[in-house]
Amino acid sequence: MRKVAKRRGFTLVELLVVIAIIGILVGLLLPAVQAAREAARRTQCINNLKQFGLAMHNHESAHKVFPQSRPNDLAGGRMSWCVVVLDFIEQTNLANLYNKNIRWNAGTNVTAGQTQIPIFICPSSPAGTVRRPAAGTNSAVDGRSMGPSDYIVMHRLRHRFYSANGLVNPLGTADHDGVLMPDARTKIGMISDGTSNTMLIMEDGARPNWFMLRRDQGTILPRPEGFGWTDPDGGAGSMDGTDQLTGAINGGSGRGQCIMNCNNDSEPYSFHTGGMNIAMADGSARFLSQNISAATFAALLTPRGGEVLGADFE
Repeated sequence: MRKVAKRRGFTLVELLVVIAIIGILVGLLLPAVQAAREAARRTQCINNLKQFGLAMHNHESAHKVFPQSRPNDLAGGRMSWCVVVLDFIEQTNLANLYNKNIRWNAGTNVTAGQTQIPIFICPSSPAGTVRRPAAGTNSAVDGRSMGPSDYIVMHRLRHRFYSANGLVNPLGTADHDGVLMPDARTKIGMISDGTSNTMLIMEDGARPNWFMLRRDQGTILPRPEGFGWTDPDGGAGSMDGTDQLTGAINGGSGRGQCIMNCNNDSEPYSFHTGGMNIAMADGSARFLSQNISAATFAALLTPRGGEVLGADFE
């Protein structure tokens, strides 16, 4: 007589062990996957800044100057520098749509300003591509979500930043201009500290959604401003420093030791771990550590300060 072979299956204990092993493997792999994704997003963000640096230099080649941070339009108002470089980032059709005879927040410029341009958006921003609608501006952009921009130029470094960080201001008590200025255009020769030693553009992510100390405040920026790439206040600001405990902007109180990632209200702010991406005045782009000293940061931001960069910038 032939013996009937018994078919043996998994026991409950064996099944639970297999599930536990799979869970452990997933737990080990998930951080690595997330880190790889963030590395890819950071690389894309750096590439955006490289494209902006190239656009600025193409503008300089064509016009012999860098653009103003807030160029004048023909209606007695201001534009964003982002509008001026559209021709140099392969957005000529959009540049033709933008009407420089009217304000940024009027007529067809509102339609143009709602266009989402990938180069203006850092993929690490949790705000995504569609931001909170504008409000409180008493203009045609009220209630509209404008095409966002996660990048900014600092056209001014305030004296209060020096005071708050115990630094000697080379200009006494005066504020410093950045590379791009609101009321004048900069020639390369005016950057006496050297283009490879001077910061041009940096991250200020998620605006107009308001973030402080990595927390979404659930509303738009308090002034309000920074509604998108066509908003003159969305592309340029002044550096004050912020309170590292509360996230409050330094208004002269002396609490302005936080350089980045404490408040995105026209202050440096990114969603990358450990720092932010920047573009230099020579057109290069790199990652800047949030542990950089205030003295080195001030030296990077001022094109004519005459400072020597610290060893924390290599």
